[in-house]
Amino acid sequence: MAATTRKRPARKYAKKEKVDISEEDRKPGVIYIGHMPHGFCEKELQAYFSQFGKVLNVKVSRSTKNGHAKGYAFVKFKYAAVAKTVAETCHNYLFFNKLLKCQYRPLEEVHPRTFVSYPWKPDMKRKRQHNNGKSEGKLSTSLKVYTKKQEGKLKKLKEIGLDIKLSDILDVPKSRESPSKTPQTKTPQKKENNSASKTKETTKKIVKRKQTLSTKK
Repeated sequence: MAATTRKRPARKYAKKEKVDISEEDRKPGVIYIGHMPHGFCEKELQAYFSQFGKVLNVKVSRSTKNGHAKGYAFVKFKYAAVAKTVAETCHNYLFFNKLLKCQYRPLEEVHPRTFVSYPWKPDMKRKRQHNNGKSEGKLSTSLKVYTKKQEGKLKKLKEIGLDIKLSDILDVPKSRESPSKTPQTKTPQKKENNSASKTKETTKKIVKRKQTLSTKK
């Protein structure tokens, strides 16, 4: 008997519906991220959002004075469809005790120089101005401004019924001189020399030995 082979019935696969992708979704898309936690900067953003799709660029807005992050950033994805899904899923997402605020921005609405970066240098001019001492002219002007402010305050206090002079505020009272106290001199105590005490002990021992020898004889 020849072996008969049975034909398996062909499997019927469900036809996948074709998703119409618009031209806008195929273009790059940008999301705005607000309420960023402290320490969540360029490297962390690149590593976290790369799980959704290819990240082309990351821009963290920083201060020109100290270089610290301002708390918001922009992330550019390869496809706008990915950027839209990320904005929907990560909006109001609790991240390090902060709610992330994500918004999708089309590429046309984003400024062309948003992702332009340059090496940041600290502003040493402000540091020098802060550390340098004030000149006599600046001190005199600051003193005049201070006196004017105090005079205005004193006028308001006078209307209430408190009569205070400007000299009471500006003049520093001199500290009272403490009465001079005569230092108590301690009488020096005579210390016995250790060498003298040692010689006395040795002489006593010698005398005792002589006495013991004489008694034995």
